[in-house]
Amino acid sequence: MEDSYSYRKYIYDLMEKGKIEIIGKSVDKDKDVPRMLYLKQDTPMLFTEIKNFENTKIVGNLCPTLKNLSDALDTSESRLMNKIIKIFSNFKKPTIISNKGEWVEKRVDLSRLPIPKYYKKDGGCYLTSSIVACQFPNSDEENLSVHRIMVLGKDYGAIRILPRNLFKILNEKGGKSEVAVIIGVHPAIFLAASLSLDYGVSEYNLANSLLNGKLKLIRTESGIKVPLGSEIILLGEIDLNQRKKEGPFTDITGTYDIIREEPVIKFNKMLIPRREDIIFHAFLPASNEHKLFMGFPQKIKVINALRSKGINFKKVNLTNGGCAYFHCIISIKKIKEEDGKDTINCVFEHVHSIKLVIVVDEDIDPYKVEEVEWALATRFQAEKGLIVLKDSRGSSLDPSTFKTGKTSKMGIDATLPLNAKKSNFKRAQINE
Repeated sequence: MEDSYSYRKYIYDLMEKGKIEIIGKSVDKDKDVPRMLYLKQDTPMLFTEIKNFENTKIVGNLCPTLKNLSDALDTSESRLMNKIIKIFSNFKKPTIISNKGEWVEKRVDLSRLPIPKYYKKDGGCYLTSSIVACQFPNSDEENLSVHRIMVLGKDYGAIRILPRNLFKILNEKGGKSEVAVIIGVHPAIFLAASLSLDYGVSEYNLANSLLNGKLKLIRTESGIKVPLGSEIILLGEIDLNQRKKEGPFTDITGTYDIIREEPVIKFNKMLIPRREDIIFHAFLPASNEHKLFMGFPQKIKVINALRSKGINFKKVNLTNGGCAYFHCIISIKKIKEEDGKDTINCVFEHVHSIKLVIVVDEDIDPYKVEEVEWALATRFQAEKGLIVLKDSRGSSLDPSTFKTGKTSKMGIDATLPLNAKKSNFKRAQINE
């Protein structure tokens, strides 16, 4: 019987409830799978027959919407964000158990896994659902983070690493470290790995709290712990000093990222399920699932920043059109005249990737673009409510920065002045 927090149990539950589309015909991992996932981005899909791969399935769009994520975390969409933010102040460490023979060891051969090439001009086949577990220096705690890995051979690839916790760990260890790459986990674990915590704090603690204390970890022979119920484990080493070309790669913007020299990750062991089949997790780049898991940490940062500033906000929408990463619409209840502009400046100060902030009154739903545009048309005057910042820290993912990471930012305060006669700005009601 599968543990309640396992990858397989999550997939089986979707099947039992009829919430995953099962594709029974033979499909090509490169030509068919990405295209079908792209066309139905809000639909979990299970491909049961992969050309040239025996006893192998692919699952994609596994957790593509807020509803999927809420269901996975056993809560409602309206309570999801508060549940996650509350957990940040009350982490629970998971239980460590002895190896139950969950996996069998196989000779490392990445070509045995149905790793897709997702887009036409991608540099190669990419691991995109890969969580890297790496122990902090002089610690038994693991940092978890999600990284793309371009496959370069049967036992190695190039891994994209930004200057965050994993990069800091590697530097403190002299540029090299053993790691475990985990493919196929419950969405709660994937979400935790997407939410970068303070240095030295393990995302396993967050994952365990999201799973109500049910997460169990198994220690591998390298000492690195991995979740019971994971599908595939690759054990190896990252070397910052050995570099290979990585890219192009289609990132969250739907445009191709540039080719870079990135660290090599070399694998020495591959652990696969002690079952007849493998279910490989294909995480489609630039999809709604990608935007959900990259945008969620940004949204948490925005909410925490607004709360710290004492802004009385109602809703926060990191828009899908803004890649859930660059554009933010916020509704507030104004208490002070400067609240609109303070909201804009607060977001720009604390969340560097966001380049457009629109602030509206509480009667406007930031998730309804037509309402927001109506508020801009009827309540906004550029000479009073427009803020423009130049040469600000942005995101290297934004192609308009030409990969400099420097950007211009715009804030639009479309809230009414406190002394305005509100009745003049309400929508007219039809006779009934």
